[in-house]
Amino acid sequence: MTTTIDLIEKLKSNIDQELLSRFEYLDFVKYHFLPMRVKNNYYYIATDEKKFTNEGEQFVKSVIGENEKYKFISLSTNILGQLTSWAKKGLNVSDKARKFINKLKQDGLNSPKKMLGEMLIEAELITKDQLNECLVISKQLKIPLGSVLVQKNYVTIDDLREILTFQTGKSFINTENLKISKDVLNLLPEGFIRLHKVIPIHLEDKNLILGMLNPNDKRALNEVVYLTGLKITVRLMTSQEFENLLDTYFNKSNKETLDIIKSMEEEASFEGGESFSELIEREIKDSTGSVAKFNTKIICDAIDMGASDIHIEPRFEGYAVRFRIAGILKEVLHLPPRVESAIITRYKVLAKMDIAEHRRPQDGTFSLKYKNVSYDFRLNTLPVAGKEKMVIRVLAPAASISSDDKQISLIGGSREDLDTIYKIIASPNGIILASGPTGSGKTTTLYSILKNLNKEEVNITTIEDPVEIKIERLNQSQINKKADITFASSMRAILRQDPDIILVGEIRDMETLEVAISAALTGHLVLSSIHTNSAAATITRLIEMGAKDYLVASTLTGVIAQRLVRRLCPKCKEKYRPTLEDAKLVVSDSSKYEEFMNSTIYIAKGCEECDNQGYKGRLGVYEILRITKDIRKMIARNAIELDIEDAAIKAGMITLHQSCYKHIIEGETTISEFLRVLGPVND
Repeated sequence: MTTTIDLIEKLKSNIDQELLSRFEYLDFVKYHFLPMRVKNNYYYIATDEKKFTNEGEQFVKSVIGENEKYKFISLSTNILGQLTSWAKKGLNVSDKARKFINKLKQDGLNSPKKMLGEMLIEAELITKDQLNECLVISKQLKIPLGSVLVQKNYVTIDDLREILTFQTGKSFINTENLKISKDVLNLLPEGFIRLHKVIPIHLEDKNLILGMLNPNDKRALNEVVYLTGLKITVRLMTSQEFENLLDTYFNKSNKETLDIIKSMEEEASFEGGESFSELIEREIKDSTGSVAKFNTKIICDAIDMGASDIHIEPRFEGYAVRFRIAGILKEVLHLPPRVESAIITRYKVLAKMDIAEHRRPQDGTFSLKYKNVSYDFRLNTLPVAGKEKMVIRVLAPAASISSDDKQISLIGGSREDLDTIYKIIASPNGIILASGPTGSGKTTTLYSILKNLNKEEVNITTIEDPVEIKIERLNQSQINKKADITFASSMRAILRQDPDIILVGEIRDMETLEVAISAALTGHLVLSSIHTNSAAATITRLIEMGAKDYLVASTLTGVIAQRLVRRLCPKCKEKYRPTLEDAKLVVSDSSKYEEFMNSTIYIAKGCEECDNQGYKGRLGVYEILRITKDIRKMIARNAIELDIEDAAIKAGMITLHQSCYKHIIEGETTISEFLRVLGPVND
């Protein structure tokens, strides 16, 4: 009986890579087909039994030739999808590797007779010196030679897979989006999996697909047969893929979390006679028990994963813990009922909050030292549907920056953006504002400007909440509400310190704005941040806060509105041809729809390198408004926001939408990121 696995493997062995290379991967996705091979003058084409149409057939014939003979093989969507994913890797194989394998096949060398290093040298993919270097590292670190070659960028992972497939006669398993069931995983003990570097992948009709690093390990194979009693089909995987699977399915941290939760559930089953005050007293005393361990673990995991915020929020059953990473919330844990009250109470104790108060919002702070670095955390609780939601802001430790570096750095900013900023900061007095939502990089931009302005002949003083970046020669102070040290009160004190340049963390109220305007009017340069949606909207916001329009007109020098979008992973991003619907979402000028539709952009895919997210890192999107003489007149006349924006665009301002559009065209981000951060262009 032929299984699905056997059928897929048989089809794989009949795919001609040379024929495959005549198409692009997007062709297979769009038209739902896959070219197989040429036999007896017939072109065999695998097709989706439900989605392949006449349009797809015409496309295939237009590439291969109208007069050729064809045989179309109908396959299920699932099987064709697996074949297409596998074939995609073949398209990335270099011409050198492909020609070398074809030569070996023509010579009849169908059995592995050479070592991997010899084959790579013969294929002209590496040199002898590179091989010798990697052999030494491989022996010292006890990791496979292929992994070292890939890590050193001497050979690509796709070329390595192609050579190893031919050498061993075994194909590679596709680990992208791979999900292994618990039953299959439990076929082998964890210790055996780690020792022999094998992992069960899939089971179908007594046939076990087994991922292996070394398919020639006969002893390991015999033991797998003995332990499972199943027929084994071996598939290759790289050392990195194996480690990733171990981390996913046998993560010690995940096990530790489950053990702590189980312990906490048992402890939560207190006797019905225990009063609320006794429960609270028990939680306070628990300094070394499971609750303290679990709370610390949540915080440490958030730091390790680079989270900016931790959300602990109620669900219909229990609570969920979500981390905000690179601007996106991701659920990392589900807390069962009876456990969440202990978790929230413990955090309240750490932040010196009222543990008996559940009906009103509360704020608090605490600090934690982790890996010899001190972190600050800002907590807020909110009553929701009879329960409490808690959000913890992770405040990274203050970073130190050398005062020698004078260059302004805008990640994702253009040369024109930098030129405009240099013109804005050339003014000896006035107000420069960075605008955008929380976590959009405003502080980083302001400090980059301060680096440029930081000279021996000027006195720079800052008032922040908290001090996030330390720079030599800057006088940096932090607000303290309990001691009545606010932005406004500190500003008044700073003005008596003979400052040239003042940085205020944020303009939150009229009092702070009033002092900032007074400072600007008396010859000081003031830098600050504000929460608005665009550069022009900042002017409206200042007037709405209570500032006189003529004072805003005379003191405001420039506004830098910004956002952060996720950057596409360079390893796995895929080409994409935009549609008319896409153009309507990101292009403001309808006459440029066709130009956009004819351009090649990219979409997110996901790979090992980016943790299957499709994105790696972030970059800025900027809208820089320089207050010219004409715009000052408009502000003084109380012009509306849209008129000010139109005047700024005519003067050369690039809007947030235009800036992000440029990143899409350059292959740095996607349409979905554009919409997530900015919304449709015409809205």
